[in-house]
Amino acid sequence: MDFYLPESLLNKPINIALIGAGGSGSQIATELFQMDSLLRSLSNGVVYLNLTIYDGDEVSLFNVGRQGYYFGDIGNNKAEVLTNRFNMFGQTQWQFRKEYFNPKNAKALTQFDFLITAVDKAKFRVEIGESFAALNNPSNLLWIDVGNGKHDGQIIMGNAFAAKDKFKLPNVYDLYGSMLKSINETDEDAPSCSTQAALEKQDFGVNRAVSAQATQLVWQLLRYGKISHHGGFVDVLTGTTRPLKIDPAQWAIYGYETHIEVA
Repeated sequence: MDFYLPESLLNKPINIALIGAGGSGSQIATELFQMDSLLRSLSNGVVYLNLTIYDGDEVSLFNVGRQGYYFGDIGNNKAEVLTNRFNMFGQTQWQFRKEYFNPKNAKALTQFDFLITAVDKAKFRVEIGESFAALNNPSNLLWIDVGNGKHDGQIIMGNAFAAKDKFKLPNVYDLYGSMLKSINETDEDAPSCSTQAALEKQDFGVNRAVSAQATQLVWQLLRYGKISHHGGFVDVLTGTTRPLKIDPAQWAIYGYETHIEVA
């Protein structure tokens, strides 16, 4: 089964919100910059990416090497560093917000075409998922969520909102809401106090692996107009990647059922 790019997103600038500019977020921003350059060339400037990055954190010593930052960036806001870098050297006009996005303000995201969340907190996914469900907005906003373990990660794209009598591609909250609510993140909230401690939580290469899968979903939709999977599961230790197929039977395994007939 395939999912097609909404007609409202054809042949136009694409507005993307990226929440989180850490390991995965900084890598995703870099790949979106590369994609922006390619889309501009292929479309004679008609299709390009407008990116807004949200993050309230500052670059620390232990972010260097693990995330997309350099020693000269230490002490500066992550979203600001990345945005200024691309705008200065890449001639983009991207924007940044020096803040942690509040999930209760989910309605503000309806101005975007894609939302990419790179925040490793289950509570955030639950709160923004609940906000989307409560709004019941007919927006075509596509939500891509990326998450990481020590050696593995998952990427899931789905519709943020469900319109009446319209097929909905399930998002991460639709598929994993119950499990996310049961996660205790108390031990994970403490910042890493050394590079060694940081790598114990998340090994080298995991962010790059999930970021590549996330941005590939955007590329496939914008370049070819459709996708046959809407996420996947990667493991850098075993070198495996397993796609999440667009398949109601597979979604039912996670307890999600669609009531709209699909072709």
